[in-house]
Amino acid sequence: MKYLFFFITISYLMFSSGSYAQEANDLAPPPPPELNEENQELNKAPPKKKKKLKHCGPTTAKLCDQVEKIEDISDYAWRVGAMGAALCSQSAAIEATRKQRKDKIEYEKRLERIAKDEGKKYKPWKPSETNSTFAKRTSNECVSNMKYWCEEMKIAAAEINDSDTQMEAMGIVDKACN
Repeated sequence: MKYLFFFITISYLMFSSGSYAQEANDLAPPPPPELNEENQELNKAPPKKKKKLKHCGPTTAKLCDQVEKIEDISDYAWRVGAMGAALCSQSAAIEATRKQRKDKIEYEKRLERIAKDEGKKYKPWKPSETNSTFAKRTSNECVSNMKYWCEEMKIAAAEINDSDTQMEAMGIVDKACN
């Protein structure tokens, strides 16, 4: 009797688990649309933030406006203003190089598409360095340019004898460089 009861219990568990297994194979209803939207938002990778350089880029003109004010302070601050002009000039040259490269790559892609549409072969210009190496190199040039000229401007501003002029020049240098 004990074995009969044990056998009935085991067979009941085996058959009932089979029905649960059958239910597990049935398709589940689709998740609510709100959950899908949340999952899509979670799966999206955050956009890469471009590292903005203080002196190489669209902000160059704004910063250079600050440096130009140094020349207006007094005749003693001309060296600081000249160094500021050199900083701005070099930064603008680096930015122009970046834009020129971008435009050339864009132009070459356009020529390649035109040639492809006409059924002609076109061998586009390929830059000698990758985009990432170019970006890294020009970024380093910009940072070192800024560090160098900002240090020189601070030294020149510190050498100004008139304390009021010196303070005003230092303030503008700090504003332009920091």
